[in-house]
Amino acid sequence: MQIEFGWSLDGTAWTDGAGATGTVRVGPRGLVQLLQTRLALTRPSVDPAVRTAQYARAIAAADHEWARASFDVDPWATASTMLAWRDAAVAAGASLRRAPGLPARIEALCAIEAAADLSAGAADDLREIVDLLAELSASPWPLGIDRVLCQEEPATLPGLWPQLLELLAGAGVAVVPVPAAPAGQPELMLLETDDEWTAAETAARFLAGRDGDPVHVLATEDTILLDQELHRRGLAAIGVAGASADRTSLQILPLYLSIAIAPVDVQQLGAFLDLRVLDAPDSDREPIGLVPSRVRRRFLDALAAEPGTGGPVWEAVLTDLARLAADPEEAAALEIARAVSTLVTHPLDPEQLTPPRLRSATSWLGERLQALGQGDPGLVRASAHLQTFLAVLDTLGEDHVLGARELSQIVEASGGRAASPVARPEATDAWTACTRPAQLRPRGGDVLWWGADRQDPQTGVTWDAIEIAALEELGARVIDPAALAALETDAGLRGLLGAGRLVVVRTRSRSEKATAPHSLLAHLAAQRAAAGEDVAEVLEQYRVDPRTAIGGGVWELAGSRRPLSVPALVRPAEPAQDLTKRTVPAPHLVPTALSYSQAENLIGCRQKWTYRTGLGIRPASVASVPSGNQMIGTLVHTVVEELVNTGRERGRSGPPSAAQIAQTLERLVPQLASELLLPGREVELTTMRETAVRSLVEFFGRLAEAGLVITSVESRFEEPLTLRLKRGDLEVPFLGFRDVLAEDAAGKPTVIDLKWTSAAKKYPELFDAGEALQLASYAWSLHDDSADVGYFLLKQGEFVSANPALDPHGRPTLDISAAWSTTTAEITEALDAIGEGTVTAQSGQILRDAGQGLGTPRPDAKKTYAAAQEEARAGGGIVVDARCDYCDFSLLCGLRGDAS
Repeated sequence: MQIEFGWSLDGTAWTDGAGATGTVRVGPRGLVQLLQTRLALTRPSVDPAVRTAQYARAIAAADHEWARASFDVDPWATASTMLAWRDAAVAAGASLRRAPGLPARIEALCAIEAAADLSAGAADDLREIVDLLAELSASPWPLGIDRVLCQEEPATLPGLWPQLLELLAGAGVAVVPVPAAPAGQPELMLLETDDEWTAAETAARFLAGRDGDPVHVLATEDTILLDQELHRRGLAAIGVAGASADRTSLQILPLYLSIAIAPVDVQQLGAFLDLRVLDAPDSDREPIGLVPSRVRRRFLDALAAEPGTGGPVWEAVLTDLARLAADPEEAAALEIARAVSTLVTHPLDPEQLTPPRLRSATSWLGERLQALGQGDPGLVRASAHLQTFLAVLDTLGEDHVLGARELSQIVEASGGRAASPVARPEATDAWTACTRPAQLRPRGGDVLWWGADRQDPQTGVTWDAIEIAALEELGARVIDPAALAALETDAGLRGLLGAGRLVVVRTRSRSEKATAPHSLLAHLAAQRAAAGEDVAEVLEQYRVDPRTAIGGGVWELAGSRRPLSVPALVRPAEPAQDLTKRTVPAPHLVPTALSYSQAENLIGCRQKWTYRTGLGIRPASVASVPSGNQMIGTLVHTVVEELVNTGRERGRSGPPSAAQIAQTLERLVPQLASELLLPGREVELTTMRETAVRSLVEFFGRLAEAGLVITSVESRFEEPLTLRLKRGDLEVPFLGFRDVLAEDAAGKPTVIDLKWTSAAKKYPELFDAGEALQLASYAWSLHDDSADVGYFLLKQGEFVSANPALDPHGRPTLDISAAWSTTTAEITEALDAIGEGTVTAQSGQILRDAGQGLGTPRPDAKKTYAAAQEEARAGGGIVVDARCDYCDFSLLCGLRGDAS
């Protein structure tokens, strides 16, 4: 066997061994692995995270004063950093044994080494090979290696490498330099673009126009966009993408733990429930998730109703599934639902994160990944992530208590980095490819260098002069960091100088960040520079504008030629000023039942009603989990309901106390607003609690002073409503829930609608203008002309009512009959127009007519709506602000733009 060894050749393709049987090109790690095989030293690999855990235990056991303070504050980062130092010292050849007069850091490493039970790493593998070869030097073991061709002079290599190559020579292996290749000065062409898409198109055209001429691709950056352009031209993908910790397969465990540890983030819970991990088995079925669809949909709907866990709606999911458990599939779904429910309703205490508790909490995830992941690379990777995490926990010990930071570090370290699932190299004979300049063979010809961006140097461990002297006393050979960097630079230059022509395609920015040319380009420019000439000026001489390759109906560059037609420039169409959609008559688009929210959509934006109710288009359930004011409003509504019902059951007279309100609020927060319990939300939670308690004390107290007694909360109503449409009468049930229904001593009813809102002026203005349509609909449902109505603004703690005992502002009595007539007239007009095929978007049209849009600041948009409302009132009409900035359909109506 013949081996070509180079310091920068790790990662070279096995097919790049000069095309001869028994010939390979390897770097340091590749040579170590080959020698381990020949010397019977192979062993199962141990994940780096497990070694870090082992080293953390050794640091704790050694308890050296130099590392103690840092380890107490951040044990995992300290162990990871010190293990890297330890491995660097071992790779340099040091035998870490305690000796007098050692520098503090070296002494700490030696003390920890004495206490460590550490699995072997790459440095230990190298040390073991050197030790065994030295032991066998008197009677060499047949290695089956004829020659090792070294790209670098052995004496220039760091650590144990010169000794290893010397031992190989003593074992009968010919260690000789690589035959010198003719050093040339390749023709240089530098193409720079403003963005990666243009660069990808340029590189793809170059490769597509070769007509069989050989070319080598050097891809030092991801080729995902380039691969897309190659596929468009019917060519194979290069498939280069750096490994990353952000791959989907490595996010499953962190997401799972985020809902297994208190407090539970309902937004993360929604993301976990909605996570799909496998493609759909058939075209008419859904992608497969960790949580089956029948469970996923029910739990997501429960979160949309109650953004917390363990409440009545959540528990109703389990009850519904239990009723269907006679079906085997439903029984399996029930088992999974119970496991998920137990996980999030009884989460782990963040102060008691021990390995046994974490192991128990993740057992269901392991079983589910194993059941789903047979043969799927992503799920196999996710399962390996979990197994490594569990191995780390086993190493740390049963009594070890993990903090939140340490747990996060362990989860990240256990996952490592994974390849991109969309970067897959494809076979082709049109070119060869590599990822490092040093891997290029000096064969002449054309090289396309994709990327050529400056890369951060690998600095390694830096020792000071005293530490270097100490390490050398312990047997190490430490070379200067500059000399180490020169090894890689020289190797890269050798590869580039062996090309006949170097076509560099790079972009001036990547991921919205400016880039700089690769440092090797500066070396190539320096070889061409005259005395005193600036390198940047030399590079400028070789820069080519990609647009100059277009001309005469062809694209031609550096020997590559493609026919090309340049389409005429077309100016993008201006956004339509009229948002109205006109279609064929649609008399079938009528409601089967009406609620006030539907009525508000019909009045404010007919398109919104048509999309949501008429056509049944809705955002995914995971996007409907309430947050912010909507979530808090639901919470406080439920607090009122609980207080009223509990007071009635217990026979309590008078309003509830502040303590009773606070106690009920605290009990319901985990069920209805659990995200407020998350770290960093303490101020928001405290503010909400204080505001809600103060407001509800005012609410119940003012009602009592006004002589009003609450008779029901969240009372459902359903009344028949006849709409006189042009195409005939339509009778539909009008239904909803009245927040609070009270009555005075004479039995006169009062309907109060509760609002948690920051818009303190909105509801008083609607009431004063006679446009409180929601209140009118609730009063109409009572069929009592004496009914009074009003709002209570929960955030402000104020009533909006014509009753002076509730609201001292002297507001006019709401004309319920007129407001309800306006409501039904507007609903009728909207349904007639929709039935005729004309569907307007009134709220969006008001903004568009004013030259505004979704990006308009809310204060300016409110002024625009206020002007439109005044104009409509003057003509006897009404304008409802449908809040386009929160609408799910602003892209469909055209207000957000044209994405077609």
